[in-house]
Amino acid sequence: MATGDLLTRLTIWLALGLYVSSQVVRPSRTGRRLSAVGCVLFATHVVLAFQVHYGWSHATALRETAAQTEALTGVRTGSGLYVNYLFGLAWLAEVWWWTRAETSYLNRPGWVELAARAFFLFMIVNGAAVFVDEPQRWLGIALAGVLVYAWRPGAAARRS
Repeated sequence: MATGDLLTRLTIWLALGLYVSSQVVRPSRTGRRLSAVGCVLFATHVVLAFQVHYGWSHATALRETAAQTEALTGVRTGSGLYVNYLFGLAWLAEVWWWTRAETSYLNRPGWVELAARAFFLFMIVNGAAVFVDEPQRWLGIALAGVLVYAWRPGAAARRS
């Protein structure tokens, strides 16, 4: 495996691991920092993917995403690329809100919390369990399992 490909893979797995870890220790300051570093690593992953795999071409990234989606689902669409962009923006918004207005972030309406959690879980399951090869799939399933465990009712109250 080439160095660029290894770094691209490593940064996303570290990013997701840090996000999951941030949720395990939430609402602590450590959790906020883990999520922020994870977000930076996600952005690094995106930059590396565009450099190493797509030659800085959005059209190439869209074609490759469509091909991967078709191979798995039978439907040729590159919309997953845009969903990944949205994921990065959502993560950045989460970090920004948690950093700038921690009390507001930690006490946000339940529907906002549920929507954010559902989106992050959807992205992690798809990116780390569905659209990966067998050996990595088990790591993705483990990350999703830890995340669901961290989000169980009353978990944050027991940690604070």
